[in-house]
Amino acid sequence: MIEATLYDYEMINRNAVLVKAKKPFYDWINYVDPEFPVMDDDEGTVYLIKELKTKVKIENWLKKNFDQIFTNELANYHTAMSDWPQQRTYRIFKEWFSIELTSMVVDLLDSPIIKEE
Repeated sequence: MIEATLYDYEMINRNAVLVKAKKPFYDWINYVDPEFPVMDDDEGTVYLIKELKTKVKIENWLKKNFDQIFTNELANYHTAMSDWPQQRTYRIFKEWFSIELTSMVVDLLDSPIIKEE
């Protein structure tokens, strides 16, 4: 019988939300900025949020705070706020972005996390 090796990794007191743009987002950005077309890059952005114990609680947090993420995603591609959708609802957010949630974030490195200012 082979036994698993245990490593001493640290759990981080955050949850992660992976946000990936979908076709409606790319349609919008390519409409407002046709000179530099953006195609599906399939990479996404990971947002660390406060630690919540269940995916239901994470989803509830997201429903209340989605616009912070929505506006960040818009600003990453196009800074002219006048071109942004004025009605950014949770329904539109879910149409424009796929969301993956996790309640477990593990730091595999032994060095400190450095935040950019």
